[in-house]
Amino acid sequence: MTPLSSVKPLVKTGFLWWLLVVPLLLFSLLFWAFNGGHHLPWLLLAGVATVFILAMTLGYFLYQAQFNRLQQQLQQLRDLSDATSELLALPAQCHSENAFLQALLNKAVALVEGAELGSVILIQGHERKLHFAAAYGQELKKLQQLNMQLPQTFQYRLTGGRCDRVITINDTDDTDDQIARQLFGGQLIRATLSSPIYVEGKLYGLLNLDSTEPDCFNDYDATVIDMLSKEAANAVALYQKSQQIHQLTCYDTLTGLMNRSYFEQQAAQWSLRQQLPSYLLLLDIDELKRINEQYGHDHGDEVLRQLAQLLQQQWPAKALMSRLNGDKFALLSYGDAAQLSDWLQQVRSDFATQQPGVYFSSALVPFNGNVAESLDVAAQILDQQRT
Repeated sequence: MTPLSSVKPLVKTGFLWWLLVVPLLLFSLLFWAFNGGHHLPWLLLAGVATVFILAMTLGYFLYQAQFNRLQQQLQQLRDLSDATSELLALPAQCHSENAFLQALLNKAVALVEGAELGSVILIQGHERKLHFAAAYGQELKKLQQLNMQLPQTFQYRLTGGRCDRVITINDTDDTDDQIARQLFGGQLIRATLSSPIYVEGKLYGLLNLDSTEPDCFNDYDATVIDMLSKEAANAVALYQKSQQIHQLTCYDTLTGLMNRSYFEQQAAQWSLRQQLPSYLLLLDIDELKRINEQYGHDHGDEVLRQLAQLLQQQWPAKALMSRLNGDKFALLSYGDAAQLSDWLQQVRSDFATQQPGVYFSSALVPFNGNVAESLDVAAQILDQQRT
C-alpha cells in the first residue's frame, strides 16, 4: 500500500504531467486541422512546445516557491498565536515575575529563526537603570553586573528617546557601538531586535533578540516580536494584578506578615519532620490599647511594624509568620526548643532597645499538625502568665 505521505507528491506529479500533455495534444490537433489534415509542421510544433514547457515549468516553480513561503508564514502565525495564548496562561504557572520573563524570552527565541541570544531588561527608577531579569545563551549574573542606563541602548538612541517601536539592526558594525561587545563576553553581536514592553502606559522593559550573524532578521521577525511584546505586556499586567490581589487577600497591610486565614491555610500544609521538631510561637504585645490611647495609633502601628521586622530578621525565611489580630502574632518554625528560645530572647532584647517600656508575652508550644489546637494551647499559656 502506498504510504499516505507519498500520496500528495504523486498527485502533484500526475497533475503536472496532465497539465503539460493535454495542451500539447490540443496544439497538435489544431496544427493538424489548420494544415488540412495532411501532415504536421514538426519544427514549428516543437518550438511552440518548448516555449510552452519552459513557461509552465517556470510558472510552476514560482508558484511553488510562493506557496511554500505562504505555508511557512502561516505556520509562524500559528506558532505566534499558540505562544500568545500560552503567555496569558503563564502568570498562573510561574512562581515569580522573573520566571515568567524567562519563559517569555524562551518563546521569543524559539519563534524567531535567526535568534541565538536574548535578554529581557527591566527599566528601574527615575535614573532608568537597566536590570537584566532574564537571559538566553548568556550568563545572567554577568549581565546583571553591567552598570548601564536606558540612554545607552540601541532602542533609546535610534528612536530619539521615545522607545516606541521595534528596532532592527542587521549589522552592528554600522553603528560604531561597543555595547554589543560587552553583552556577549567579548564576542560581537552582529544583529539585534529590540522591542519595548509597555505595561499600563509605562515603559516596563525591553525584549532583545540577538545573533552573531549579520542580516538574519527581517521585517516579519520584527512584526512577530512586536506582537509578542504587546501580549507579554498584557500578561505582565495580569501577573502583577494577581500578585496585588494575593497580597491584599493573604497578607496584613501594616506589617507585611500573613493574615490569620492564610497562616492557618499554610500551617495546615506544614510538613512534620521526625528528626527536626516544629514549634508554634504565640506573642501578644502587652497593653497595646493603652499605648494607642496614650501615644496615638501611629505610634502603636510603629510598635507592631518593628516587632514584625525583628521576627523576620531573626527567624529563617522558611518560617511562617502571621499577625493574627490587633496585638497577637504567631510563628511556625523548625528547630529545637533551646534554639528557638535563644532567637526569641534576641528579639525581646532588640525590641526593648527600640521600644523602651513596651513588652510582649510569649508562649512556645510543640506543633503537632493541628493549627487550631496548637493556638489554643499557646493562648492558654499566655492567659496563665497574666494571672
